[in-house]
Amino acid sequence: MLVTPANLNIFFTALETRFWNAVGTTPIFYDKFSTTFPVGTELWLSGWLDMVDKMREWLGPRITRTPAPITYQVGMQNFELTEGIDLFKLQDDQHGIYAPTVSFMGMQTAKWPDYQLRDMLQNQGSQTGARQNGYDALSFFNTAHQVDFWDSSKGTFTNDYSNGGVTINSKLIGGGLAANSFATVWQDMARRKAASGEPWGIIPNLALTGPMLKLTMDTILQSQFMGLPVIGNLGTQATPSGFPSNVAANPNQYMVGASENVLKAWTDRIMWPDLGGSTSIGGGTYDDIWYLMDTNRHVRPLVWLLRMAPDFVYRVQPDDPIVFDSHTIAFGSKARGAPAWSFFQFLSRSGP
Repeated sequence: MLVTPANLNIFFTALETRFWNAVGTTPIFYDKFSTTFPVGTELWLSGWLDMVDKMREWLGPRITRTPAPITYQVGMQNFELTEGIDLFKLQDDQHGIYAPTVSFMGMQTAKWPDYQLRDMLQNQGSQTGARQNGYDALSFFNTAHQVDFWDSSKGTFTNDYSNGGVTINSKLIGGGLAANSFATVWQDMARRKAASGEPWGIIPNLALTGPMLKLTMDTILQSQFMGLPVIGNLGTQATPSGFPSNVAANPNQYMVGASENVLKAWTDRIMWPDLGGSTSIGGGTYDDIWYLMDTNRHVRPLVWLLRMAPDFVYRVQPDDPIVFDSHTIAFGSKARGAPAWSFFQFLSRSGP
């Protein structure tokens, strides 16, 4: 390639086109379960009010309630991706081997929100520490969220069923992915109470897994029939071993044979390839973690904050210090934003 300022501008104009084509065609996942908010400052400040109390029988004077907002703020983070090519290597390139680099850059730029939201879910990368805390200043996934932020007497609830599940009212809820753990988490979310003492009306509609749980989740939500020994409360009292043959078996003994899969299509499902990994959590790794959420709300359970969309800039002028001093042509992208949590009531995780 004949390296002149004019030729370099033509070359990088073509590269920029490849960059934006890659950004626009790369499959992304975050927009399926998060809400994007544009941000105009370095701090995003959000406030929310708990559920309004229910109507009461009017006895005596009115009771006036004053809303008490809860605030939550998230600082913007700066991101960049920069590549450099030796000017002499580019001059000698006869096969266009450097051109595909910009397509990969476009792909990684498109995946930027995916990666950061994944890191927030899995407590890794730049999304650790205080960024794991939700509106109530507890870690977003927690076994002791207060039902009413201002009144601890109303009790707590969990949205974290990892580490083998949580026992509630003598019943095991959640745990490693299986038909009954899926059903119990769904049911527990649906009965989750608001500060008013009445259910939020949560209807979980989306299950999220990484690649290692795709087959299991597809089986639970797609199979026409399933042969489970226990389904909900059915089959929970097995006939003891050595039970006399002349005595009627326990009416709620383990179920035998296949039955219609009543869990079919309870929720939609997404296999997010970026989820998972070998980092330990509970009795397994993030490969074993699965999520259940309600996305049928004005605000979804996760938030993506966009302060500045990615750009594409290149430095090719002969008198540019990087070109003049080190015969290097640089090009890259920068962006500003951050992932954030929404309402912990609407998202749960579970695992062994």
